[in-house]
Amino acid sequence: MKKTQKIILLCINILLCALIAVCTSFFMQGWSLTVKIVCYCVAGVGLIFETVTFFIKKDALFKSGFILVALVAIVVAFIAIITATFSLGDYPTDAEKTERLIEIIQSFGVWGYLIYFLIQVLQVVILPLPAAVCYIPGSLIWGPLTATLIASAGVIVGSVIAYLIGKFCGKPVVVWIAGKEATEKYTNILSKKGKILFLMMQILPFFPDDIICIVAGLTCMNFAFFIATIVIVRPVIIAMYCYLGSGTIIPFSGWGIPVWIAIFAVCIILAVLSFKYQDRVESWLVKKFKRNKGAKADDEESEQKDDNDKTEDT
Repeated sequence: MKKTQKIILLCINILLCALIAVCTSFFMQGWSLTVKIVCYCVAGVGLIFETVTFFIKKDALFKSGFILVALVAIVVAFIAIITATFSLGDYPTDAEKTERLIEIIQSFGVWGYLIYFLIQVLQVVILPLPAAVCYIPGSLIWGPLTATLIASAGVIVGSVIAYLIGKFCGKPVVVWIAGKEATEKYTNILSKKGKILFLMMQILPFFPDDIICIVAGLTCMNFAFFIATIVIVRPVIIAMYCYLGSGTIIPFSGWGIPVWIAIFAVCIILAVLSFKYQDRVESWLVKKFKRNKGAKADDEESEQKDDNDKTEDT
């Protein structure tokens, strides 16, 4: 990323953090102090994080932080507008405000579904958002089944678009979207190791599966295998998020509270391990696949040699 682009994004980030603070102060009347503190903390942490990653030149973290801050700013601004327009401040508790907010979103009908669908498409192509942020809100608003179906459709369409971008737009566009380092690394891996690693990368949480969809278009991977993998794997993962996140399987009360605390703790640990050991996991998988592939090649060579010996004896 060029320095000029980073400076522009940093300035926009400052404005977004200011927007979060202003909306929280003046347009979220009636919401609890806890909610306001969380919004202020997001604005403060977002400002500090983006400034630090800007100066230490961590482009991937800088872009990810900017996207998250932008998403929070949009959500806070939306809630602030709804609060002012529909007088959510008249409801005494945050729970009642949230229920009313869900009712309002549900009243949008097909437009609400369409926006949720488009968010899933965009998060594959240009907005690498955390899965929980993309899927769980839909399950809380429309239920896990509806959210799973809409999100799956959006992710499949977005994955196809990502693949076609790589296939027809070429490497320069992919580098602009995914970054030069990620593009070169995953192009090399998928070109040499092929389909099995692509399947594993779509399943395991250690890999940026959305970026890999774009890079796959640069390789010789055929579209039939690509779309079959996406259609089979991604809906299953999305369903897990939607059904768990909706409280259908594990409730948000009673015995479910300590379970959710444990789940969040495990997720945090996995996120840290994923960030810290991603390169090692990738290297291990590539080496293991290469070793298995080499062993298979040796077996085929040995069988061919035996056949040749038998032919000579005959």
